[in-house]
Amino acid sequence: MADPTEAGERANRLMALAYRGGISRRAFTAGLMACGFTAGAAGDAAMHAAWAQSNQAALRAKLRDEYDYIIVGAGSAGCVLANRLSASGANVLLIEGGGTDIAQTKITFTERWSTNFGTDTDWGHKSVPQKNLKNRVIVAPVGKIIGGGSSINATAWLRGTKQDFDAWEKAAGPNWSFEKLIPAFKRVDRYEGGESELRGGFGAIATRMPAADHLVTRTLIAAAKEMGFKEHFDINNTADWLEATGQQGTNTDHSMRRFSAVHGYLYPALTRANLTLLPDTLVTKIDVENGICRGVTTVLGGETRQFRVAKEVILAAGGIMSPRLLMLSGIGPAAHLRDLNIPVVVDAKNVGQNLHDHLLLRVFWSSNGKMPPRQDTDHAGVAYLRTNSALPGPNIQISGRQQAPGVPGLKADEGFAISPGLTKPVSRGTVRLASADPKALAIVDPNYFAEQADVDAYVAGIEFSLALGNSKSFGELRQDQISLKGADKAAIADYVRDNALTYFHFVGTCAMGSDPNAPVDESLRVRGVERLRVIDGSVIPEVTVSNTQPAVLTLAERAAEIMLAPA
Repeated sequence: MADPTEAGERANRLMALAYRGGISRRAFTAGLMACGFTAGAAGDAAMHAAWAQSNQAALRAKLRDEYDYIIVGAGSAGCVLANRLSASGANVLLIEGGGTDIAQTKITFTERWSTNFGTDTDWGHKSVPQKNLKNRVIVAPVGKIIGGGSSINATAWLRGTKQDFDAWEKAAGPNWSFEKLIPAFKRVDRYEGGESELRGGFGAIATRMPAADHLVTRTLIAAAKEMGFKEHFDINNTADWLEATGQQGTNTDHSMRRFSAVHGYLYPALTRANLTLLPDTLVTKIDVENGICRGVTTVLGGETRQFRVAKEVILAAGGIMSPRLLMLSGIGPAAHLRDLNIPVVVDAKNVGQNLHDHLLLRVFWSSNGKMPPRQDTDHAGVAYLRTNSALPGPNIQISGRQQAPGVPGLKADEGFAISPGLTKPVSRGTVRLASADPKALAIVDPNYFAEQADVDAYVAGIEFSLALGNSKSFGELRQDQISLKGADKAAIADYVRDNALTYFHFVGTCAMGSDPNAPVDESLRVRGVERLRVIDGSVIPEVTVSNTQPAVLTLAERAAEIMLAPA
C-alpha cells in the first residue's frame, strides 16, 4: 500500500473522478482498494458514486422550473443545507458558480491549499489598497468550486470559544447561544477520539489531531505552560480558551485526506431524487416582486434562465459574494445602488458593512540542526492570549509551524515559525459593487489596522509570541531569532504593516441581529423581503477567535434546524 498521506490524496482524487463520471466503477473500486480500503467499503463507495453520477445527470437533463428551496452557493454552508433540507423531503436546487473538479492536486494535497488563489477555483477578489498596511493589496480568495472554502483551505479545525458564541447570542438572541450551538457542532464533528461533552463522534466531518508528538507541537505547548498557560491538548474539548494551549485539529481522516463539506454533506446526498446540483452556473439576480422573493435569474450554458421558488431562496455564497448578490438585486444601501442605476428594492444600509477578517503574521527562528520532517498539515500547537483584561475572552491566536519556509538564506528544515494572529479585530470594512454588471468583482475593503486598538493588541500579541519562541522551553531547539530581533513596539507595528497577511476569514457583511437595522433577523431572514434568507459566514456578527470553518458548518446546521422546526 502507498504512503498513508499519498493514499489519502489519491483516494480523494478517485472519489472526485467517480462522482463526475470520469472513471469506471471497476477502476474506482480497484483504486480504492490500492489505497487501503476494504473490498466491501470500496464496493459500496463505487456503487454510491455511480448512482449519484447517473442521478444528477438525469436531474440536470430535466431541470424543473420551480423548486421548494433554491440554495445559491455550494460551499460549506450550502452543502450542509442541501443535505438537511433535501433529507426533509423538499425539492432542492443547489446552484454553484464554480465546477465540480475537486480531483485537482491543489485541492487534494492539503499542503498546497494556497496555490488555489487566483486560479479557476477562486473567484479572484483582491482588496483595495490598504492604507494602514502601506497601501498593499491583499488577496481575498473565495472558493469557486463545490465545497467552497472547505475545498481550498488549510483544514484547521478549531470550534471557537463560549465567549465567541455569547457575542452571537447578544446580537441575535437565544437561537445562537453556546448551549444551542453545541448539539449542532456535534452533528458536524466526527472526531477520531470519540464523542464527549463538547465533541461529536458520529458527525458528518472526519476530524483528528495532527502531529501530536511533533517536536514543535510539544515545545510550543511546554513554552506556553512555562508562561502560565494551562494545557488542554484537545482544545476543542473545552469551552474557555483564555490562556489555554493545546493542539489544533484538522478536518482530515487518518490518511490526511481532506474531508470537506463535499465529502461530509454533499456526496452522501447526491443520490436523492429531490436534490439537484447545478454547477458552473452564475446567479445574476434574486427575483423579488412586491416584497416577496420569487426565485433567481441565472446564466446557464450561456443563456439566461429563471428558476422559481415555492418556499425560500437561501444565499450561501459567503462574506463577499452574498452581500454582492443582494446589492445586485436591489437590497442594500440605497445611495450606493442609485449611483449604479440599480433599482432599490430594500434600503438595507448595513448590507456590505461590518466586514472583518483575521490578520496573520509569521515570526521565524533558525534551529540547532535540521528540524524533524514535516508531519501531517504542518500544524504544531496553539495558544490563546488576551491582551486586555477588559475583554471577555482571548483576542490573539498563536500557532506553531514545524518548519520555516520562504526565509531568504534559510532552508525550510533549518528553522521553525510561530504565527500570531489578530483574531478579534475592532476595525471594520465594507463590500461594495464596482458596477451593476453581475460578472464584475466586488470592491473589497477590509480596512485592516484602522483602529489603534488593533495596533496595540497585535503588537502585544507579537511581543508575547517572541517571548514564547525565546523561552527556556525552546532553548535546545532554537538557534537564533530571525524576525524582529530587538524590535520595539513601533518597529513591530511597522513590520506588521509591511508583512501581515490574513487568514481569509471574511465575515459580518450581512450580520444577523435583533436590531431592526441588522440585514438579517434572528432566524437569518432578510429584512424587508419574504422567503429569502442568508446562511453563511456573512451573517456572523463577530468573528470567532479561531479559524471559521467549523463555526460556519455549525451555523448552517443550526439554521437548518430552525428552518425545519414545526411551526
